Amino acid sequence: MTDFWLQYGDEMLPVIGDFPKVGDYLPSFMLVDDQKRDAALESFMGPKVILTLLSVDEEEHGGILLLREVRRFLDRWPHLKLIVITVDSPSSLARARHEHGLPHTTLLSTLRGRDFHKRYGVLITEFPLSGYTAPALMLADANNVAHYAERLSDTRALFDFEAIEALLLQGEQQALEAERAAEENRRLQLAERELGTERLVEKARQIEQTPPRSDGFDNR
Repeated sequence: MTDFWLQYGDEMLPVIGDFPKVGDYLPSFMLVDDQKRDAALESFMGPKVILTLLSVDEEEHGGILLLREVRRFLDRWPHLKLIVITVDSPSSLARARHEHGLPHTTLLSTLRGRDFHKRYGVLITEFPLSGYTAPALMLADANNVAHYAERLSDTRALFDFEAIEALLLQGEQQALEAERAAEENRRLQLAERELGTERLVEKARQIEQTPPRSDGFDNR
């Protein structure tokens, strides 16, 4: 049963599979990059953005135009790793990189990982795009837990960048507050150690100043 549809021009195309939800671990994958090297999800450390496109050979419909908009948005968030996944061959990806530049962008093909489409809920199943990946964006942390997930319902649409930015700003604020709390905790621990040292020094000083007790005998 299809619960998601993608508009492509005048066509409404079914999209199937288990699209990740917020809080889910992203499914592992083994794909191939534009240099024909194997690439697993686990090889990408740190927070990341996974973007699926119809094709890098496509301009308007979930293709290069959409990729440009995502890259423009991510210019403000350079710590995020952008991973672009399509059905295009590694040779097509290499050509797209040559033609469009695409620095700091990983390009992956599902050529060797056809199970990716269904595991990520982006498999289009009807003509004229049967077998293609529907446009989608997932934001995941260093542990590959999804914090944002969106599939486009129209190939001419854009992602909700305002919602993504709000989420990133919230995460940034939470990280800053956690850092402040950790710094305050370190300061309190240091103060406690210093206070303990002062008490020990004062105790030693008191012992030194205490006169020796007499045993009551005169040894002269």
